[in-house]
Formats: sequence, structure tokens, C-alpha cells
Amino acid sequence: MRLVSIELSGFRGFPQHRAFDLDADAIVVVGANGHGKTSLFDGILWALSGRIPRLHNDDARLVSLYSETGQARVELRFKDHRTHGEFTVTRSFDGKEARVSLEAGRKSYQGPSAEGKLIELVWPDAAAASDSREALASVLTRSVYLQQDLIRHFIEAASDQERFTAVSELVGAGRVTELQDSLEHAKRAWSKVTNQRQDELRPLRERLTTIEARLSELTARSSQSSPSIAPEVWDQWWQGQSALGLKAIQVEPASREAPAAIDSAIKQLEALRRAAERRLQAASAIRTELTGMAARPLPEIPPLRERVTTLRKQLEDLKRVATEEQARLADLRRHQAELQEKTEQLQALAVLALKHLADHCPVCDQTYDKKATLRRLEAMAKGGIGDTQRGSGPDKLTECLAAVAAKEKEVAAAESALRSGEQATMERQTTEQTIGKRLNEIVVSASPGDSREAAVTKAVAEAEALIRQASELQRAGESLALRLAQSSAVAAIEELRHEAETLRQENIEREQVISARNRTGELAQRVIEALREAASAVVEERLREISPLLQSIWARIDPHPAFRVITFFSQVFRGKGQLSTVLSDPIAEKECEVPASVLSSSQINALAVTVFLALNIGVPKPPLSAAILDDPLQSLDDINLLGLVDLFRQTKNRRQLFVSTHDEHFGDLLARKLRPTNKQGRTIVIELDGWNRQGPIITTREVKGDPVPLRLVS
Repeated sequence: MRLVSIELSGFRGFPQHRAFDLDADAIVVVGANGHGKTSLFDGILWALSGRIPRLHNDDARLVSLYSETGQARVELRFKDHRTHGEFTVTRSFDGKEARVSLEAGRKSYQGPSAEGKLIELVWPDAAAASDSREALASVLTRSVYLQQDLIRHFIEAASDQERFTAVSELVGAGRVTELQDSLEHAKRAWSKVTNQRQDELRPLRERLTTIEARLSELTARSSQSSPSIAPEVWDQWWQGQSALGLKAIQVEPASREAPAAIDSAIKQLEALRRAAERRLQAASAIRTELTGMAARPLPEIPPLRERVTTLRKQLEDLKRVATEEQARLADLRRHQAELQEKTEQLQALAVLALKHLADHCPVCDQTYDKKATLRRLEAMAKGGIGDTQRGSGPDKLTECLAAVAAKEKEVAAAESALRSGEQATMERQTTEQTIGKRLNEIVVSASPGDSREAAVTKAVAEAEALIRQASELQRAGESLALRLAQSSAVAAIEELRHEAETLRQENIEREQVISARNRTGELAQRVIEALREAASAVVEERLREISPLLQSIWARIDPHPAFRVITFFSQVFRGKGQLSTVLSDPIAEKECEVPASVLSSSQINALAVTVFLALNIGVPKPPLSAAILDDPLQSLDDINLLGLVDLFRQTKNRRQLFVSTHDEHFGDLLARKLRPTNKQGRTIVIELDGWNRQGPIITTREVKGDPVPLRLVS
């Protein structure tokens, strides 16, 4: 395929409609940075693949902010140099929806059909890829279009596996590699399901092992003679069950329900026995309490109350007598006090009279018996004369108070005895009520003429008898259950054998499925390994064919004084194909698989251009018979540039060559170096200048041919 022309409108650096003639052997694009060189080449890539991987396929970045129509549109014309058929592909994007159309002669294709036809024309191998447009874009950026800002990325950032995948796509092994990846994903999913099946088989095996162990145990037991159950013994046991008032459904000993029925009946017996034990315990406790109450008779309350009343009356009488005696003694003490006061007054008067005693009375002036008066006054002054007519009498108060105190003690003792009797009576009543409730709870009632003690004793005897009967029946039932289990072991063995056989068959079937899946996985692995070997063999074969061309290009540029030999090295590592570029110094016998560790930035760019041109020229059927290099010269030094320009001149004879540069002088050099050498050849120079909101100013000129080889003179 050869490019003929391109029209851009609203696409990146071209806001307005611009048309470019590309029908030439060499197209040199000259313009300062930012004037649209890369946009022109991106337009070619986008028109063909609908992708610009460098922009992370963000279509929103394609529409120019100054677009007159609000959309990006690219129309690319190309022709098949073998059939001379012309095709026009038109792509547009309005910010929301992308459209594509293809004109092929008189036929027109739209949308997916246009994409499919375009893939068929440019790179048919991409039609089998999972994402055909992505595969086409990858091939174009690896062998046709060396982008300006990805020159170093072409060597440094791409991994060995990415390079191998890109070369596989170029040499026609891309679908093999893609099929290999698809098979690897499918095999991993297949292996995951197989592992899940194996995990699901493990519980079945464990279950089978458990059943076989149980079957062996039952078989050993069944080999021992187990006595059968006589029908009369079986019926007698169930009759005893009914005699105790238990409602159990009797079944035949040979039925399948017999073990469950007798187990249920035994549980009922157990519950009955435990209830009887609880009743016996409660009745025994009540009997003990009744016996204790009988041994502690209650005191009679009325005599105690009568005694308290009598003692209280006697105490009141004694208190009244003591009160009267206290009043009498008070009157006596008051009279004695009056007599004492009178005596003291007479004594004072006698003392005064003795001082003034004369022959006549100092008061009435009468005569008196002076001696007798003197004796009387002296006696009175000494206190010897007083009123002794009223004495104290016998002191009965102490006796009365002692009698009152003694009587109070008797009253307190009688009241304490009364309170104790009343409390004992209340406690007895409470105990009687509690015992009555407890008797009702255990359903014990005294018959007419019988005491409660007799009723409780009878209940105790009944509970003991019931416990004995239930225990005997329970032991007999457990013996019957054991014999029943022994007699039903044969049926259990048959069931276990059937289940074991079913599990064995299921295990065998699952193991066969897992074995088949493992064989399928192994076969898939062999297919994957064969695909790896096939892809690696194809790539290695093509690389051997390209290696002389790679070395020739590297020698022409000659960027490094020592590492002058370059080769491709491919290998399969951990199931993934890898491709690396190896530099060698044959004189010093040094070799390096990491070019970035020994090359400068300019030399790495030269290596990227070398590898790119080797892949471009070495591939017999590239998507486009073109080589597009976006300003590869700005990262190279002058010495490398001269060798590269000479290489371009050789390249344009085999490929339609597109080279852009930001240097006007170098653009002139390229125009002279790439000028036509025959009448059929064309060389076009496109100059982009003065970019503004309407886009760059475009000047196109055609370089005239000169059949005389160019000579350099100093």
C-alpha cells in the first residue's frame, strides 16, 4: 500500500481544512516544534487504525479546541501499487461518536464493514486478533511509524516480551502468539475447575472410608450369634409399659420402626422414673417435717393470755398501793420539815431571850419564874425541846416497790411466753399451708379417717414401688433394644453396602472425569508448548533474515566506537517469548544485552532508528510500503546524522519515506539527498510555518530530479 494524499480538518494541530499531497517517494516535512508535524503523521495512523496508543486511545484529545465544525476529520487516500486500485478511508469524531467509511472503487463501506474491509486491505492477519484495530495500530507503530516522543521508548520502555509480541505480529506469527495466550488462559481456567473437582472428591473418599470401617465393624458383630426376641417377651414388656400409664405405640419387633419405638418408650420410662424420684424426694421431706411437728406440741394460748391478764391486774394493784404509800410518806416529810423550821425559829428566839433575860419580862414587863424560864430557854437554845407528837411510822414503801418489780418480771415472762406461743402458732399455720401446697403439687390427699402422715407415708411407698417398676422395665427395655439392634445389624449392613457401592461408583466416575481432564490439560500444555516453539521458530527464522540488514544499518550510522556489532536474541522464558537487542565488541570480546547501560541518549536514539528501519525494510509484506519517522534527527549528533541521511537515501528506493525535522538547514539537506534520480520519482517538501488559531501556514514544493550523483567538495 502506498499513501496518495491526506486531508485533515479539526484534527489536533489543524483546526481548519488542510490537504496534503503524499504521492511521492520521499516526503520531507519541515517545521518548528508545535507547528503540526506530529499531527500530520498521527492523522495517517488514526485514519488507518482508529487508534493512537501514544495518547492512550483518548479520542477526546483528537479534536482541536479551534475546530470550526466541532469535530476531528481525516480523509486518507492510498493505493495498491500491485493492482493500482485506489481507496479512501474517512474517519471523524465529534466528541461523542466516531464514524468511519471506506471507498473502494465503486463500493462504499460504513462502520464495522468499513473497519473489516480496511483490515483486509492493510493487514489481513489482524482480522483474527481479539482487537483487530489495536493489533493494526501496534504493527504500524512498530514497523511503519516511529513517533517523535517514543524513539527512546521503542528501545528502553518496551519489555523483551513486548518486543517479541510486536515482531511476532510483523512476521505473521501474531495469531499464533495470541492463540497461545488464549490457550494458556483457558488451560488455567480448566486446571482451576479440575482442582475444584479434586477438592469435591476428597469428602466422598472420606465418607467411603468411614462407611467401610463401619461396615467392617457391623460385619464382625453380626458374625456373633444374637438371640432373637420372643414375641411373648416383647408383648409382656409393652404391657408393663401400659400398666404404668404410659401411652406408647407398640410395633412388631421385626419392623423398621421397632428401634425408634422402643427408644421412645425407654425415654418415657426414664422421664417417669425421674418424676417418681422427684415425688419420692418431696414426700420424704414432707414426712420428715410432719414428724418434727408432731414432736413439737404447740402451747395453749388462752391460759397464757389469762395469766398475763391476772398478773397485769395484780401489778396495777401493787402500783396503786405503792403510790398511796409514796403520798403518805410525802405528807410525813412535809410535816417534819415544818416542825424542823419551827424548832429552829424557837431556838433563835431562845438565844435572843437569854441575852435579854431580866427580873421582868422584856416584852410585857411582868414578873416570872426566872430560873424555870432560864432552864427552859437554855433547853430550847440547845434544841432539846420540839414537837414529838407525830412520828414517821413504819416504812412500807421499799416492800411495795420490791413487790412491784417482782410482779413486773412475772408479767414480762408471761408476755414473752404468750408471744412465743403466738409466733409458734403462726409458724405452724404457715408450715401447714406450705405442706398443703406441696402435697397438692405431688398429688397427695388424705382419705377420710386417715392422717396426713399416713397419706404421705403411702405416697412414699407408691413412689418407691413405681421407681422399682420403672427401673426394671427400663433395664429390660435397654436389653430388648440392644438385642433389637443386634438383630437389625444385617439390614444395616445391607444398607451400608449399598451406600458404599454407590459411593465407589461415584468415586470411579469422578476419578475418570478428573483423569480425562488431566489428560486434556496435558494435551493443551503440549499444544501450547508446540505453539511457543512454532512462534519462536518463525520469529528466529525471520530475525536471522533481518540480522544482516540490522547490522548493515547499524554500521552505516556507526554511533559507537566499540560496540559495532548488533544482533537480535530471542528465547522462550517461563512460557513467554522474549526478544532483546544484543550489542557486541568483537575485538574486546564484550557483549551487552541492556543497551541503555552502555549507550548515550543519542546512541540509544540511533539504535531505535536502526531497529525500526530493520523491521520496516526486513518485513516482506508490511501494512504500508512506507517508513514514517517523526523528527528522529533532533536527538542525534552531527556524525550520526550524516550516516542516517545516507541511509534514508537508500531506504526511499524500497519504501515510501516520510521524514520530519525541525531544522530548516537539515530539511534542505534531506531534500537534496532524497531528490529523485529518475523521471518517475517524486520528492515533496512540506513546510509548516507560523502556527496560529487557524493552523500552520503550509508551503508545498516539489524537488526536481537530478540523475547525476551528488558530490561533496570541500
